[in-house]
Amino acid sequence: MAFATAALMAAVGCSSGHATAPTPPGPTTALPSSQPLPSGKAGSPPVPLPAPSTVNGQDPDAVSKAVIAVQWTVDSTIDSSQYQAELRSAPFLTADYLSALKSTPPLAAPGTQWSEWARHRAYTTVTARAEHDDQPADSATLARRQWGIIVTPHGRDGWTGRPTTATVFVTMSRVGAKSPWLVSAVNVSS
Repeated sequence: MAFATAALMAAVGCSSGHATAPTPPGPTTALPSSQPLPSGKAGSPPVPLPAPSTVNGQDPDAVSKAVIAVQWTVDSTIDSSQYQAELRSAPFLTADYLSALKSTPPLAAPGTQWSEWARHRAYTTVTARAEHDDQPADSATLARRQWGIIVTPHGRDGWTGRPTTATVFVTMSRVGAKSPWLVSAVNVSS
């Protein structure tokens, strides 16, 4: 995922020490750069997330859309940044990508946007629309998808924040034509 979420979170006013993945409650002051963010709390966002058993692993559209939904659905009452949402997508990720994700947790506080979300005890909803700008053809073991996403924060106090948009590029691989697709990279352009 090339730590794609950092770009999206930067677009919404958050910052992540992560190079390819998500970030948004957390402290409003920066942590020392040598310490990772707190890990968050156990729980699930109030928005239903796709379960691996309900996603057709043979369909790269379904797999990539599921990962986007999971990685961008955050809950400021349980997550300390979007990083926890990325980790929730583990069942859809290749072992190498998951290992890279786990080895690079964010080191900076998520920023002012996340602080606003935390004040409202917000969670996000995600809308994804397939885009196809110069998408290369799939091979038996490699597929790429491009999605336009809209991430909207909703406060438990009735507040709705300004939606954020981005283009997300998802790369998937599999060991053979009968194996399920797994996400090997996510990159964001906002």
